[in-house]
Amino acid sequence: MVESKEELVLEGGDSICFACHQGLPCFTRCCRDVNIYLTPYDVLRMRRALGMGSSEFLSRYTRSFLAKVTHVPVVQLLMDPETLNCLLVTDEGCRIYDDRPWACRMYPLDINPRKPGSYRLIAGADKCFGLKEAQSWTLKEWLSSQGIEPYERMEALYQSIMPAGFKPGGIMDAGLGKLIFLAYDLDIFMEMVKDPKFRKLHEISEPEFNEAMSNDEKLLELAFGYIKGQLEELYGLA
Repeated sequence: MVESKEELVLEGGDSICFACHQGLPCFTRCCRDVNIYLTPYDVLRMRRALGMGSSEFLSRYTRSFLAKVTHVPVVQLLMDPETLNCLLVTDEGCRIYDDRPWACRMYPLDINPRKPGSYRLIAGADKCFGLKEAQSWTLKEWLSSQGIEPYERMEALYQSIMPAGFKPGGIMDAGLGKLIFLAYDLDIFMEMVKDPKFRKLHEISEPEFNEAMSNDEKLLELAFGYIKGQLEELYGLA
Protein backbone atom coordinates (compact mmCIF):
# COMPACT_ATOMS: atom_id res chain seq x y z
CA MET A 1 0.00 0.00 0.00
CA VAL A 2 1.38 3.38 -1.03
CA GLU A 3 0.24 6.51 0.75
CA SER A 4 0.94 10.10 -0.18
CA LYS A 5 -0.53 13.51 0.53
CA GLU A 6 -2.66 13.16 -2.57
CA GLU A 7 -3.98 9.61 -2.42
CA LEU A 8 -3.67 6.12 -1.03
CA VAL A 9 -2.96 3.43 -3.63
CA LEU A 10 -3.73 -0.27 -3.19
CA GLU A 11 -2.39 -3.20 -5.17
CA GLY A 12 -1.73 -6.91 -4.84
CA GLY A 13 -2.43 -8.14 -1.30
CA ASP A 14 -3.01 -4.70 0.22
CA SER A 15 -5.93 -4.37 2.63
CA ILE A 16 -8.55 -1.75 3.37
CA CYS A 17 -11.01 -1.36 6.25
CA PHE A 18 -14.46 -0.46 4.98
CA ALA A 19 -18.14 -1.23 5.48
CA CYS A 20 -21.20 0.65 4.25
CA HIS A 21 -24.53 0.34 6.06
CA GLN A 22 -27.63 2.30 6.98
CA GLY A 23 -26.36 3.02 10.48
CA LEU A 24 -23.65 5.37 9.23
CA PRO A 25 -24.42 9.12 9.34
CA CYS A 26 -23.05 9.49 5.81
CA PHE A 27 -25.27 6.73 4.35
CA THR A 28 -26.25 7.63 0.73
CA ARG A 29 -24.41 10.99 0.83
CA CYS A 30 -22.01 9.64 -1.78
CA CYS A 31 -25.06 9.21 -4.05
CA ARG A 32 -25.77 12.95 -4.04
CA ASP A 33 -24.57 15.61 -6.49
CA VAL A 34 -22.04 13.31 -8.13
CA ASN A 35 -20.98 12.76 -11.73
CA ILE A 36 -21.46 9.09 -12.59
CA TYR A 37 -20.65 8.14 -16.16
CA LEU A 38 -22.14 4.85 -17.29
CA THR A 39 -20.73 2.08 -19.45
CA PRO A 40 -22.85 0.08 -21.92
CA TYR A 41 -22.93 -2.81 -19.43
CA ASP A 42 -24.02 -0.46 -16.64
CA VAL A 43 -26.98 0.59 -18.77
CA LEU A 44 -27.85 -3.03 -19.57
CA ARG A 45 -27.91 -4.06 -15.91
CA MET A 46 -29.70 -0.97 -14.64
CA ARG A 47 -32.50 -0.85 -17.20
CA ARG A 48 -33.08 -4.60 -16.80
CA ALA A 49 -33.35 -4.21 -13.03
CA LEU A 50 -35.92 -1.47 -13.57
CA GLY A 51 -37.87 -3.58 -16.06
CA MET A 52 -37.57 -1.17 -18.95
CA GLY A 53 -35.92 -0.92 -22.33
CA SER A 54 -32.67 0.88 -22.99
CA SER A 55 -34.29 3.79 -24.83
CA GLU A 56 -36.69 4.50 -21.97
CA PHE A 57 -33.95 4.19 -19.38
CA LEU A 58 -31.63 6.53 -21.24
CA SER A 59 -34.44 9.06 -21.61
CA ARG A 60 -35.63 8.93 -17.99
CA TYR A 61 -32.47 8.43 -15.99
CA THR A 62 -29.55 9.78 -17.98
CA ARG A 63 -28.18 12.68 -19.92
CA SER A 64 -26.89 11.13 -23.12
CA PHE A 65 -24.95 13.02 -25.75
CA LEU A 66 -21.91 13.12 -27.98
CA ALA A 67 -19.26 15.35 -26.43
CA LYS A 68 -19.14 18.65 -28.38
CA VAL A 69 -15.46 18.57 -29.23
CA THR A 70 -14.48 14.89 -29.12
CA HIS A 71 -17.82 13.37 -30.29
CA VAL A 72 -17.27 10.54 -27.81
CA PRO A 73 -20.56 9.03 -26.51
CA VAL A 74 -21.26 10.20 -22.96
CA VAL A 75 -23.99 8.76 -20.73
CA GLN A 76 -24.29 10.50 -17.38
CA LEU A 77 -26.63 9.41 -14.59
CA LEU A 78 -29.16 12.12 -13.72
CA MET A 79 -29.56 13.65 -10.28
CA ASP A 80 -32.82 15.06 -8.93
CA PRO A 81 -32.81 18.75 -9.97
CA GLU A 82 -34.10 19.88 -6.56
CA THR A 83 -32.41 17.59 -4.03
CA LEU A 84 -29.43 16.62 -6.23
CA ASN A 85 -29.92 13.03 -5.05
CA CYS A 86 -29.58 10.11 -7.45
CA LEU A 87 -33.02 9.28 -8.82
CA LEU A 88 -32.53 5.63 -7.89
CA VAL A 89 -31.68 6.18 -4.22
CA THR A 90 -34.09 6.22 -1.26
CA ASP A 91 -33.52 6.60 2.48
CA GLU A 92 -33.07 2.81 2.59
CA GLY A 93 -30.38 2.87 -0.08
CA CYS A 94 -30.13 2.07 -3.78
CA ARG A 95 -33.30 0.69 -5.41
CA ILE A 96 -31.21 -1.44 -7.77
CA TYR A 97 -28.29 -2.24 -5.47
CA ASP A 98 -27.55 -5.64 -7.02
CA ASP A 99 -27.32 -3.98 -10.44
CA ARG A 100 -25.72 -0.67 -9.47
CA PRO A 101 -23.14 0.73 -11.90
CA TRP A 102 -19.42 0.02 -11.82
CA ALA A 103 -18.48 3.36 -10.25
CA CYS A 104 -20.86 2.76 -7.33
CA ARG A 105 -19.57 -0.78 -6.81
CA MET A 106 -16.00 0.39 -6.63
CA TYR A 107 -16.54 3.29 -4.21
CA PRO A 108 -14.52 4.33 -2.21
CA LEU A 109 -11.95 3.01 -4.70
CA ASP A 110 -11.27 3.84 -8.33
CA ILE A 111 -8.80 2.59 -10.92
CA ASN A 112 -5.38 4.16 -10.55
CA PRO A 113 -4.56 5.50 -14.04
CA ARG A 114 -0.87 5.75 -13.19
CA LYS A 115 -0.33 2.03 -12.65
CA PRO A 116 -2.36 -0.81 -14.22
CA GLY A 117 -3.73 -3.30 -11.71
CA SER A 118 -3.74 -0.85 -8.83
CA TYR A 119 -6.53 1.20 -7.30
CA ARG A 120 -6.68 4.50 -5.46
CA LEU A 121 -8.79 5.63 -2.54
CA ILE A 122 -10.98 8.55 -3.66
CA ALA A 123 -12.71 9.31 -0.34
CA GLY A 124 -11.46 10.31 3.08
CA ALA A 125 -12.63 9.03 6.47
CA ASP A 126 -13.80 12.56 7.28
CA LYS A 127 -16.60 12.20 4.72
CA CYS A 128 -16.92 8.42 4.29
CA PHE A 129 -17.38 7.01 7.78
CA GLY A 130 -17.37 3.50 6.35
CA LEU A 131 -13.59 3.78 6.25
CA LYS A 132 -13.61 3.85 10.05
CA GLU A 133 -15.35 0.48 10.28
CA ALA A 134 -13.41 -2.56 11.50
CA GLN A 135 -14.22 -4.90 8.60
CA SER A 136 -11.03 -5.56 6.65
CA TRP A 137 -10.71 -6.64 3.03
CA THR A 138 -7.78 -7.47 0.81
CA LEU A 139 -8.04 -5.79 -2.56
CA LYS A 140 -8.89 -9.14 -4.17
CA GLU A 141 -11.62 -9.84 -1.60
CA TRP A 142 -13.12 -6.40 -2.10
CA LEU A 143 -13.27 -6.70 -5.88
CA SER A 144 -14.81 -10.17 -5.61
CA SER A 145 -17.42 -9.02 -3.07
CA GLN A 146 -18.52 -6.23 -5.38
CA GLY A 147 -19.13 -8.51 -8.37
CA ILE A 148 -16.64 -6.66 -10.52
CA GLU A 149 -15.67 -9.53 -12.87
CA PRO A 150 -18.52 -9.28 -15.44
CA TYR A 151 -18.18 -5.49 -15.50
CA GLU A 152 -14.48 -5.68 -16.22
CA ARG A 153 -15.01 -8.37 -18.88
CA MET A 154 -17.64 -6.31 -20.70
CA GLU A 155 -15.60 -3.13 -20.38
CA ALA A 156 -12.60 -4.91 -21.91
CA LEU A 157 -14.80 -5.92 -24.87
CA TYR A 158 -16.07 -2.34 -25.18
CA GLN A 159 -12.58 -0.90 -25.15
CA SER A 160 -11.49 -3.45 -27.75
CA ILE A 161 -13.86 -1.94 -30.33
CA MET A 162 -12.49 1.57 -29.89
CA PRO A 163 -10.22 2.74 -32.74
CA ALA A 164 -6.60 1.69 -32.31
CA GLY A 165 -4.60 4.45 -30.70
CA PHE A 166 -7.69 6.32 -29.50
CA LYS A 167 -7.10 7.83 -26.08
CA PRO A 168 -9.62 9.13 -23.52
CA GLY A 169 -10.18 12.78 -24.37
CA GLY A 170 -9.25 12.23 -28.01
CA ILE A 171 -11.37 13.41 -30.93
CA MET A 172 -13.38 11.07 -33.14
CA ASP A 173 -15.70 11.54 -36.09
CA ALA A 174 -19.32 12.36 -35.10
CA GLY A 175 -20.64 9.47 -37.19
CA LEU A 176 -18.26 7.17 -35.38
CA GLY A 177 -19.57 8.38 -32.04
CA LYS A 178 -23.16 7.69 -33.08
CA LEU A 179 -22.21 4.21 -34.20
CA ILE A 180 -20.56 3.42 -30.88
CA PHE A 181 -23.63 4.74 -29.04
CA LEU A 182 -25.53 1.68 -30.31
CA ALA A 183 -23.81 -0.25 -27.52
CA TYR A 184 -25.74 1.87 -25.02
CA ASP A 185 -29.13 1.79 -26.73
CA LEU A 186 -29.61 -1.89 -27.45
CA ASP A 187 -33.31 -1.36 -28.24
CA ILE A 188 -32.25 0.27 -31.49
CA PHE A 189 -29.70 -2.41 -32.25
CA MET A 190 -32.23 -5.16 -31.50
CA GLU A 191 -34.63 -3.77 -34.11
CA MET A 192 -31.78 -3.72 -36.62
CA VAL A 193 -30.91 -7.35 -35.88
CA LYS A 194 -34.53 -8.48 -36.24
CA ASP A 195 -34.36 -7.64 -39.96
CA PRO A 196 -33.40 -10.83 -41.87
CA LYS A 197 -31.68 -8.71 -44.54
CA PHE A 198 -29.48 -7.13 -41.87
CA ARG A 199 -28.54 -10.54 -40.48
CA LYS A 200 -27.70 -11.85 -43.94
CA LEU A 201 -25.61 -8.80 -44.81
CA HIS A 202 -23.62 -8.99 -41.58
CA GLU A 203 -23.44 -12.80 -41.50
CA ILE A 204 -25.29 -13.25 -38.22
CA SER A 205 -26.33 -16.89 -37.93
CA GLU A 206 -29.73 -18.02 -36.69
CA PRO A 207 -28.22 -19.56 -33.52
CA GLU A 208 -26.43 -16.25 -32.81
CA PHE A 209 -29.64 -14.33 -33.43
CA ASN A 210 -31.78 -16.57 -31.24
CA GLU A 211 -29.26 -16.44 -28.40
CA ALA A 212 -29.03 -12.65 -28.61
CA MET A 213 -32.82 -12.32 -28.50
CA SER A 214 -32.99 -14.28 -25.25
CA ASN A 215 -29.79 -13.09 -23.56
CA ASP A 216 -29.03 -9.39 -23.01
CA GLU A 217 -25.32 -9.98 -22.54
CA LYS A 218 -25.11 -11.88 -25.84
CA LEU A 219 -26.99 -9.04 -27.56
CA LEU A 220 -24.45 -6.56 -26.20
CA GLU A 221 -21.57 -8.75 -27.36
CA LEU A 222 -23.20 -8.97 -30.80
CA ALA A 223 -23.49 -5.17 -30.85
CA PHE A 224 -19.81 -4.87 -29.99
CA GLY A 225 -18.97 -7.20 -32.89
CA TYR A 226 -21.17 -5.26 -35.32
CA ILE A 227 -19.70 -1.91 -34.26
CA LYS A 228 -16.16 -3.20 -34.61
CA GLY A 229 -16.93 -4.55 -38.07
CA GLN A 230 -18.42 -1.22 -39.15
CA LEU A 231 -15.42 0.67 -37.84
CA GLU A 232 -13.17 -1.52 -39.95
CA GLU A 233 -15.37 -1.35 -43.07
CA LEU A 234 -16.54 2.27 -43.05
CA TYR A 235 -13.72 4.03 -41.26
CA GLY A 236 -10.78 1.78 -41.99
CA LEU A 237 -10.23 1.38 -38.26
CA ALA A 238 -9.25 -1.83 -36.54
